[in-house]
Amino acid sequence: MKTINFITLLLLCPITIFSQQTKKPYFQQTVNYAIDVELNDKLHQLNASETIEYTNNSPDKLEYIYFHIWPNAYKKYNTALGKQKLENGETRFYHAKDEELGFIDGLNFTSKGKVLEWEYDFKNEDICRVFLAETLLPGETVEISTPFSVKLPKGIFSRLGHMGESYQITQWYPKPAVYDKDGWHQMPYLDQGEFYSEYGTFDVKITLPKNYIVGATGDLINGEKELEWLSLKAIETATKIETFDDTDLAFPLSNDTLKTLNYHQENVHDFAWFADKRYHVLKGEVELPHSKEKVTTWAMFTNNEAYLWKKSIEYLNDAIYYYSLWNGDYPYKQVTAVDGALSAGGGMEYPNVTVIGESGNDFGLETVIMHEVGHNWFYGILGSNERDHPWMDEGLNSLNENRYIETKYPNAKLLPVDSGITPLLRFFDLADYKHKASYELLYTTNARLNKDQAIEEKSANYTSMNYGGIVYSKTAIVFDYLLAYLGEEIFDKCMHHYFDEWKFKHPQPQDLRAIFEEETGKDLSWFFDDIIKTTKKIDYKITTTKKDTSNAENILLKVKNNGKINGPFSVSGIKNNEIVHTQWYEPIGNKKLLTFKKGDYSHFKIDANLDIPEINRKNNTLKTKGLFKTMEPFRLQLMGSTENPNKTQLFFTPIAGWNTNDNFMLGTAFYNSTIPSKKFEYVIAPLYAFGSKNLNGYANAFYHIMPNSLFQDVAIGIKSSSFSYLNFNKPNNDEIQALEYYKIAPQINFEFKKRNPRQFNSFNINYQFVNIIEEVANYDRDADGNAFYTLDFEDYYVNNLSFILKSKHPINPFLVTVNTQQSTNFVKLNLEANYRFAYRKPKTGLDIRLFVGRFLYNNNASIRFNYNLSGNSDYMYDHILLARNTTDGYLNQQAMITDGGFKNYTTIPSANKWLNAINIKSTLPLRFIGLYADAGLSGYTARDFKGNEVDEVSNVAYNFGATLIVVPNIFEIYFPIKMSSELNQLKYSEKIRFSLNLYTIKPFEMVRNLDL
Repeated sequence: MKTINFITLLLLCPITIFSQQTKKPYFQQTVNYAIDVELNDKLHQLNASETIEYTNNSPDKLEYIYFHIWPNAYKKYNTALGKQKLENGETRFYHAKDEELGFIDGLNFTSKGKVLEWEYDFKNEDICRVFLAETLLPGETVEISTPFSVKLPKGIFSRLGHMGESYQITQWYPKPAVYDKDGWHQMPYLDQGEFYSEYGTFDVKITLPKNYIVGATGDLINGEKELEWLSLKAIETATKIETFDDTDLAFPLSNDTLKTLNYHQENVHDFAWFADKRYHVLKGEVELPHSKEKVTTWAMFTNNEAYLWKKSIEYLNDAIYYYSLWNGDYPYKQVTAVDGALSAGGGMEYPNVTVIGESGNDFGLETVIMHEVGHNWFYGILGSNERDHPWMDEGLNSLNENRYIETKYPNAKLLPVDSGITPLLRFFDLADYKHKASYELLYTTNARLNKDQAIEEKSANYTSMNYGGIVYSKTAIVFDYLLAYLGEEIFDKCMHHYFDEWKFKHPQPQDLRAIFEEETGKDLSWFFDDIIKTTKKIDYKITTTKKDTSNAENILLKVKNNGKINGPFSVSGIKNNEIVHTQWYEPIGNKKLLTFKKGDYSHFKIDANLDIPEINRKNNTLKTKGLFKTMEPFRLQLMGSTENPNKTQLFFTPIAGWNTNDNFMLGTAFYNSTIPSKKFEYVIAPLYAFGSKNLNGYANAFYHIMPNSLFQDVAIGIKSSSFSYLNFNKPNNDEIQALEYYKIAPQINFEFKKRNPRQFNSFNINYQFVNIIEEVANYDRDADGNAFYTLDFEDYYVNNLSFILKSKHPINPFLVTVNTQQSTNFVKLNLEANYRFAYRKPKTGLDIRLFVGRFLYNNNASIRFNYNLSGNSDYMYDHILLARNTTDGYLNQQAMITDGGFKNYTTIPSANKWLNAINIKSTLPLRFIGLYADAGLSGYTARDFKGNEVDEVSNVAYNFGATLIVVPNIFEIYFPIKMSSELNQLKYSEKIRFSLNLYTIKPFEMVRNLDL
């Protein structure tokens, strides 16, 4: 035993020593900047020089320094920024013209007169590594200088750029990456997931034509005349703002005289500036709540939406005041909001200055100004790593945003309410939703589908929907939950402690947690471990009441925790829709009988104040009287809405349709789907056909199981439909009889969970048991020779199993389906592959479709199951056809791109053995004109009069033509130019075909299939 312990000690010692050596105390580097920059507004270029003082406060020796040279993110389409934009489905940067792009150039790093070697990062050209002439020891400072020029991109891609002579100069200079206890944090520029930079002092001199107005980081230290000029413009703006013409956005000529503005700021980690000759100016001042210091506020804006900006100083002042009140006083002397072109979000923050895009209304402008000004705390003063912990920036800021709105506008609703829109909101059952519901909806939309991601996640790993729904919204509402549980006084004490201890530093999640647990004396692992680090859901359910035999003053409430998070919760007693009494409870485990103060209540409700981010509020209410104590009142409502936890909702929508067999159809769809979606969803849509006099329609119902393991979703349900499929003339009568089909298709769909939520590819397995019943007319004659008919029914089934691999890549999407079908007399195996390639220049694309089909078994099955080069195989009634089984008129020339997918008819017999085809379609620079080509080879076995196979015939066909693209992939018309002889028997007008891909209105499917 002693020997074993000794050996164990020997093994552990190196590990312990290594651990002690690598575990470093907190430190942060210091970087001071001196930058001279001149704007060339003819070439849209910056010419600059930079000198930095880099102080090594780490315990390590440094041989090199990583620099961010982020203008190179705009250099070409395949930078990290370009790749992320494609991942987010944005193609504008991919298709950009060369003259719209930007880059940084002219770098020549020197130190003490020596030229320093440097190299681009091997993966990202917007990062470089500069090798020091001498090792930088702990505590030492090195001075590095470089000239540089920036060719500014057009301001349509992200945050750096110009729109004409309006300039947004952000992330524009060489900037050392952060070096902390975890090492270097060199990172490419991205606009989903922002920045992490070193604090220091900036001294920046900007030279530009004299008539530009500039909003920038820092204090203007050489600009008494400039400040006097801006103050006079502010007086002028205030008196004339009602007269500004929002159609006049022309740029005045630049002044030939240049000016140099010198801005200086300490304790910031970035510097941005904005310049425009058209800016109007407003000026204000706000007193801080604690120190009573005064902060100057500036607003700079063009004629565009000037009428909204007249209250911008109020928004700036209120944002500075409330954020200071709740977190700690603003430590700088000025804050500026500018109106500017912005493609990445509605606004963007930088120290002391924020840029705001178009807002649309007063509340929108106020919200964005307040949110972006708030980032001076959560990004500016508290410099967390936004790439690794974006919630510490965007989420905590969104908490304060919501708190600001609830404080200043306690009656604010989900949508802006005014006299004109209120009736519409009530019509859609939205008028009573508080503003906070917008955050909850963004979170629960994906959370209900188990497509949400944890709050603690790297920013680049989020889907676009989750970046807003989790980083911003969920973080805001879970911290609002914590605030409600702790109370404002204790919560604010925690935030002030956090601010005081970590301002101008780089806090980590554990630092914030340590302060909250220290100040509250509580174990908050349920919050910081479960809510922050996982996707576990909160769901409390109230079930019954009982008498409290031990205390007549109380009643017992049985509450069950249906969720995975065991956190605190509240219960309220309610009378006449007013909260009478509320009590908070500590975590209860699985279920518990809780004591509650007895009173005159109509019902009890968990989380009546809507403080807790529950995934399901439909089980939160228990009536004190009545038979169905947990059921909410029924509401029949026109069109859809968000889920109302206080109502049992049924929606209806008028619908209409038309086809040649039924003529005009009118009906109503009844459905229960909401946003966020439900596990069980259905739609019933009867339609009366005025031509056929039949009752048509469809009805679908699905139950979704979302295990969030191997499968993302398992949908079990049924689809059914009935419409007329054939018309015939009754014997001895001109009256037309319409025959109906009835489709009933139970099915199950397995959606596999993606390994990476951002990946484009998805994989599904779908099984359908398709049952088709068709009315048929049997002709006969009576004893007198008179013709008559009887209606009968024929039926068949198809077992349909599909394996579906799909990519939603915005440039190269594809869809591959392997499908097997079995029925009484046949077994088929099909492969269909669709691929699209989008050219960069010109902005056109190429679509390629490949189809391979084989009968594995065919015992003289009906010809309807054969393959057709012309497509139009629809024996499972999946498509909507305007003229099904008709021969007259142009509507019967509607094409379905199935089987061979030919755009034009062929007289080649349908194939009862095999079929191969390729279809190519390309758009031209005109965008609404395209070309197509089809080629196919099919195998058909002829039979003699006894039904015996006698010979196998191979048929080859091709066609080529032009496409009129009315609505891409929805409505297109095909004009043949060259066809093989087998396709040439028809008149030219009969050869023209069109595709019209229509879909029945299935509200629950439309909600669920939104590309979130």
